[in-house]
Amino acid sequence: MTIGIILGFLQGTTEWLPVSSEGVVAFVGSFFFGRSLSEAVAIALWLHLGTVISALVVLRSEVLGLVREALTSPLRPSPLLRFIVVSTLVSAVVGFPLLLTLDEISTRVGAAAMGIIGLMMFITGGLQLRRKEDGTRKREDLSYKDAVLAGIAQGFAALPGLSRSGLTVSALLARQIDRREALVLSFLMSIPASLGAGIFSAREGGNLEAGSALAALVVAAVVGLFTIRILLSVVERVNFAKVVIIVGAFMIAGAALQVFS
Repeated sequence: MTIGIILGFLQGTTEWLPVSSEGVVAFVGSFFFGRSLSEAVAIALWLHLGTVISALVVLRSEVLGLVREALTSPLRPSPLLRFIVVSTLVSAVVGFPLLLTLDEISTRVGAAAMGIIGLMMFITGGLQLRRKEDGTRKREDLSYKDAVLAGIAQGFAALPGLSRSGLTVSALLARQIDRREALVLSFLMSIPASLGAGIFSAREGGNLEAGSALAALVVAAVVGLFTIRILLSVVERVNFAKVVIIVGAFMIAGAALQVFS
């Protein structure tokens, strides 16, 4: 039960931060609890189902609106629905092959890549501070290019060490999407992706006992709920450049932790 609570807390916190929740949970599960890397990664993927619940609760109005639209006007999708569908399909094309080869991929490969991306974001944020510009594009302005780029970013986050939220938010910010919209879009994108990751991990039996697995999901959902609300509140008070610098700094720190641990 203890391992489930600890890993659930880590998943609920790190899934929404620009660090790799999969990398952090896998590292703690293998280093402190003696699980093999493949088992620890499977647990991390399973816990994504908990953070799906968090996103569904916080973004229930957006999700219900998308479901209603998909059922009533599937041939005339709004820019938001089109974005979610296209980005999800692109994520699946990019990410599923990576999931199938996780056993052959070192977490340090993903962590090193995340560190490089974080460094580039840190530099970009510094340049933006001097320009004092902010993204202004909203969900009504979303294009196919936005969806494809964000989908590719989310797909590569299947690699342990790469941050899903960090990559998707940075891709959207680079496209001049409003900072709060970028977070909301990243959270919405996570729902189908995390459902897929959780279902994929279910084929790996025996990673956690039934009681521990349930406790982990509940903790991940509750902690994730608070984390999302805090992030959405904080982002309103921070300008574009600072968001980019903070995301970059977290990604560098998360990458360093995994590379040197």
